Amino acid sequence: MSIEKDVEKKYIDDLERQNKKLKKKKKKRLLLLLLILLLLGSLGLMLGLMGLLPGMGDGDGDDGSASSSANSSSASSSQAETTSSAIDYVYDDVKVSGSTYIYQGQVKTLEEIKTIISNMKDNVVIRITDDNATKNAMDNLTNMLSDSKRTYNLTNPASSDSSSASDSSSSQEDQSSEKD
Repeated sequence: MSIEKDVEKKYIDDLERQNKKLKKKKKKRLLLLLLILLLLGSLGLMLGLMGLLPGMGDGDGDDGSASSSANSSSASSSQAETTSSAIDYVYDDVKVSGSTYIYQGQVKTLEEIKTIISNMKDNVVIRITDDNATKNAMDNLTNMLSDSKRTYNLTNPASSDSSSASDSSSSQEDQSSEKD
């Protein structure tokens, strides 16, 4: 009978050890799972803060699927996106050459520009390029943008910079010829 008790005791001890091993494995698995979830959550948060995850927008729920043809055509190569601290600004270019307005390579009237801009979202900033524009044309466009409370930036084309650089180089050549 003592042999049976010894065998039974060993069997019980063996079962208890197996149960302890299983509990340790379960704890390790749980800790590993929690660690993985924590890493994935922090990675998702970092990507969301950098603006690399979809659906991390301004929270208005507008996915842009109901946008008009003017909005869908405004997604051209002339737009550049930059990220600020809270708002993703989209820049859209309008070139003023003489007294004409050029939007996406097409000549438009001021009224056409106004209707296109009125259909744009609030995060769109109009970048106005002055290409030998008349004062009236620039004033009309900037007044219209101010009246519609649209943010805009004025830029000058790079061609005027290169012409001033060539003027300065020709004046340097004149000075060097005078020294001879």
